[in-house]
Amino acid sequence: MRNFCYIFFFLTFGSYAQEVNLQLDFVDEMTNASIDSVEVKIKSTNNLVLVDQWTSHHTIHTFMIPKNKLIKINIKKSGYFNIDTLVNLSLHERSIKKERNILLEFVLRYDGQFSTEFDVTATYKPSVAFSSERISVSDFAVIDEETMILLVYPKRLSAASELIYFKNDSVISRRSVPGKALRLDTDYRNRVYLRCEYTDYMITNSEHITLIKVPREQLNNFVQPILDTLNNEQLYFTTYKSHYPAFDFYNVQLSDTSHALLHHVEDSEMMEHYRAEYKWADVRTKLWAWDMESETGIDREVWVGANVFTNSIYYEAPYSELFLVDDEVYVFDFYKDAMFVYDGFEGTVLDSISIDFHKDPVKSGWERSMYQDPITKKIYTVYDDAGYTDVYEINLLDGSREEKFTLFYRYVENVQIYNGEVYYIYRPYESLQKKYLYKEGFSDSKRSLAGQERFNQIVR
Repeated sequence: MRNFCYIFFFLTFGSYAQEVNLQLDFVDEMTNASIDSVEVKIKSTNNLVLVDQWTSHHTIHTFMIPKNKLIKINIKKSGYFNIDTLVNLSLHERSIKKERNILLEFVLRYDGQFSTEFDVTATYKPSVAFSSERISVSDFAVIDEETMILLVYPKRLSAASELIYFKNDSVISRRSVPGKALRLDTDYRNRVYLRCEYTDYMITNSEHITLIKVPREQLNNFVQPILDTLNNEQLYFTTYKSHYPAFDFYNVQLSDTSHALLHHVEDSEMMEHYRAEYKWADVRTKLWAWDMESETGIDREVWVGANVFTNSIYYEAPYSELFLVDDEVYVFDFYKDAMFVYDGFEGTVLDSISIDFHKDPVKSGWERSMYQDPITKKIYTVYDDAGYTDVYEINLLDGSREEKFTLFYRYVENVQIYNGEVYYIYRPYESLQKKYLYKEGFSDSKRSLAGQERFNQIVR
């Protein structure tokens, strides 16, 4: 019996005398880019497994050399053709004796099949907040860190669109949209509304997605103008109308509903052209404007401007933002190139700070949009850089921009910020993939832009 054990020992281990350090490199045939996460199996000619694991680019494997110095290597990677090859290690005998690494490079050929897990350049990918192989995300509302309401559709938003209550990475409930859906809106109390072509609904934040019909006039005139509240004592609203180049911000004392003007915003240059349109109107239009002025008391020049000039290519709707941070109100008046700081309770001006991040939007790519994180209360603005979205936090002490945060993907849609994370909708160009909902964290230490290519140069 002992002799049999010795014989078995020498038959098993005697045929493996030396170790070899095998370094495997994987590159894409078309792009010559390195590839990670490759499934590798290395066997002897009698099918004894020497290596069986997921392998990255430049990984070194150490194992005993078979007696015949022949090994079989099997390589698998989703999206590529498999590779099966026989390697004769005797051709590398000199390197083996000197204990040097033996480098084997394998060129993987794309098999023509789409794979969502494959990326030849990126070592980092944004997190997918919601994905589906059947439906695309059109709009979304973040309720909290675990809950969202999604507006989705299979082929076209105008047909067979749905609402999904999504919580803890699971679809809790869903229901069909009664009509042609347009978008989701939220109000100052974080209530979510479904805007359809002819009807509007308030969505209760429950798992059953109850739709309550809301009169459109009531929603547009009495709910949407409210911007924020302070300790249930102050309410802030705006008189903004897209067809008039000026509007006001008001604060209201909830105890007695008295209100006072907080800030007036006006695009003076646009207003001059707006009112001048009356001078060039035909006689019939001027007579109509006179009739409307006598009937409503609104200046006839405003009637002509609202109905004629706003339809021209020269008109641009006014833009300004009001944000509440703690007990201070920040108004960004881009026509005065200033950020005004008001006391939230008294409505008095505490400070006015010069700003310039909005200037020359054609050259800088400024998107005329600002966002406030409802949790951290930080304020951000965004720019377009050849299709890439650059997000900047605004320093509330001096009105300057903080460090740039560039979103990973190009041509993203519907950017929203919640609790230090940027949410957006994206679908790769000319891809079969549906529109997914992604998110990227401002403080994600693993985040990298190594996969981006701008003008054929990789951004690092």
